[in-house]
Amino acid sequence: LMKEMNMTKTGPDNTYEIQGAFKFVITMANEQSEGYLVEKTIHPYLAGSVGITATPGVGKYINADALVSCSIPEADLAKVQQYYRGSVGKPFLWMPLNTTPDMWATEKNIQPIVHDPYNDKAGRDEAVLEFVTEQWEEALTPCVDKIVALDKDDDAYVKKLMQPYILNEGLRSLFDGTYIATSLLHWYLVMGSPIVQGLQIEKLLATEGMLEQTEGCGVP
Repeated sequence: LMKEMNMTKTGPDNTYEIQGAFKFVITMANEQSEGYLVEKTIHPYLAGSVGITATPGVGKYINADALVSCSIPEADLAKVQQYYRGSVGKPFLWMPLNTTPDMWATEKNIQPIVHDPYNDKAGRDEAVLEFVTEQWEEALTPCVDKIVALDKDDDAYVKKLMQPYILNEGLRSLFDGTYIATSLLHWYLVMGSPIVQGLQIEKLLATEGMLEQTEGCGVP
């Protein structure tokens, strides 16, 4: 598909161009923390696809009805994370997946091994994918069921596809320039910056915060 579109690689500025060929796009970031919204969450919206995310509390910041949200409990995440031993210089190190944490404490000969997704000769990372699937299958099944149901129901799919990315025209949202500027002023105030000297602090402190984007998800 990339060759057909004369694209040699994708990045934050053009990934959405290739995503338009798909009904659903996995937009999960490489970090699981509330409010961590990267370009991946908006790319499907620009592409005319439905995004699939696992960002905790995503509905506080954007319209959750425009996405399919998956939920993986912290305990299930921890089961996988404890095996990962990668670092900046060696990003693909994992403890042997056929061992257990109890074994690591008593058998010092058990050492991390490489599962490189870019190395065909080393078997890539299929073993890691199988391990993660086994650990997270139960948690992700409801999410998969939602996707299957949407795929079979054209009306429901189009309804989700037509949802706006943010509500209230973006006012008092994460993307509201006025709110961002006010947040920076609050930070300058806390830090005692000379930038805010002479400002009417009372009015600044009374500024309203962000609005809940999706009803029932909570205020950021």
